Amino acid sequence: MKILVAEDNAVTATLMTGVLTRHGYAVVLARNGTEALSLLRSHPDIKGVITDIMMPESSGLDLLRALRGHAAWKNLPTIVTTVRDDRETVAEAVALGCKEYLLKPVRPARLIERVTKVFRPDKVILMSSAEVISHYALSAETYRKIAESFAVQVNHALAALHTWPADYAKLAAEDLNAITEGATLLGAERLAAALEESSPATGSSPLNPTQAAKLEEELQRVRKALGEQTG
Repeated sequence: MKILVAEDNAVTATLMTGVLTRHGYAVVLARNGTEALSLLRSHPDIKGVITDIMMPESSGLDLLRALRGHAAWKNLPTIVTTVRDDRETVAEAVALGCKEYLLKPVRPARLIERVTKVFRPDKVILMSSAEVISHYALSAETYRKIAESFAVQVNHALAALHTWPADYAKLAAEDLNAITEGATLLGAERLAAALEESSPATGSSPLNPTQAAKLEEELQRVRKALGEQTG
């Protein structure tokens, strides 16, 4: 997912970019509202905006007004960051459609919490290949090989689930760990969550029928998404 960050303070901009990048987001950085609008035109794949209020040339509130007045951007989710904590500013930002309000200095954990809530309220099936390639500085060929290897693991798990619990119970812990690692690497958030929920506990069966059905559903979704991305 690509996020536009409008921030004129170099320290804060560097911090936010680093935190977001480490969590798999692609960041486009602007120094003011005017530059942010220009970047929105050249990056139509931007899915969310984080903007400071106090910026030179064009403020964050100016940017919000421009977003709400533009057909293509009026529903773009936004988060406002500022050192100001007055009701008037908050009320105006909310009236202009901002979804969350963060006070500076921005705390990394709070930033990711708000970004996840506003920009990615639902866990994704599979992160786009472009996001994974950008986040890990991979070549397209390396990504393809990783995706193909992960697809083999997914198919293996699906085959085992088709005769659950007999064959699935035989899957070694390292097999499940490998699938979890692949899901995390490729941003298969829904599958990673399902795997965590169905982690083997004590007893003869590693998961119950409900968990098995959910896990199979998420594996099927990831397999389809992998096929669409790798062709």
